Amino acid sequence: MAAGEIYPAVFFVSVCLDCRDIFAYLCLFKTPDMDIDRIAEIVETVTVESRDDGNVFTETGRADVIASLLFESGYHLLFSGNLCYVFSKRNFQPGDEVVLISSHIDTVYKECFCREDGDFLTGTFDNSLTNAAVVGNMLEGVFADNVIVAFTGDEEVDSEGALEVYRTLHHAGLKVKFAVVTEVTNEGWDKECAFTVENDLGVGIFNGRKLAEVLDEYQGEFDYIHNAEPDESWDYNALNIACLTLCVPVQGDMHSEGGVFARKLLLPRYCEALCDIVGCVSEI
Repeated sequence: MAAGEIYPAVFFVSVCLDCRDIFAYLCLFKTPDMDIDRIAEIVETVTVESRDDGNVFTETGRADVIASLLFESGYHLLFSGNLCYVFSKRNFQPGDEVVLISSHIDTVYKECFCREDGDFLTGTFDNSLTNAAVVGNMLEGVFADNVIVAFTGDEEVDSEGALEVYRTLHHAGLKVKFAVVTEVTNEGWDKECAFTVENDLGVGIFNGRKLAEVLDEYQGEFDYIHNAEPDESWDYNALNIACLTLCVPVQGDMHSEGGVFARKLLLPRYCEALCDIVGCVSEI
């Protein structure tokens, strides 16, 4: 067990708590009213090219689309750097601690595409599926006022975008108490999971128990992988930030030009889980 990992959140799967407070606790969070067609529309809209050279974005199509979608929302661009775009609510008042949602927008594809195939979406979805879920929840206004949302670059190589986010927030005097990374994964596909919880790092006993209470509602709908493939959570944890990665399961090679399959009908459930998990760590 690595330093700082106090009882990895095995609570997620081994402690299905019979907790009388679950209902009251969940009532703290607003549930996104996200229908299937709406989230599929956002996925198609944001599945456009986004590239960087490890130092700066060289193609900003996805960032531009996201900014356009959020233009008349309750969010504004707090900071744009070489490899990140950081949003906060317009009424954000800097406090001692914030929760960070980190969703990478860099791609490795020559050309991005999205199409509907019945109950499935097919496309180049690393990482536009979760970009869309984050944007959809932002438009629904379900995140707490202390939640900062970052769309990052260079995740596919050195995660310089995530590091730039940390430096920027640290310089502004904002301490990140928890980071929720969003990503696509091949895990959980065969089990028809709506999402997976991966790379829970430095979560600790108290946070783990609270998250287990929230996830009790989703029994049978998600999979848990403590030591998963590297992603931005590893970088945030190296900076002593408690974190986890919430993933959308897909089938196929995530970097293939032919794209992958995603279950369209399960995307609203992912949006709900993202809302609940972020709401949970916002209140802790």
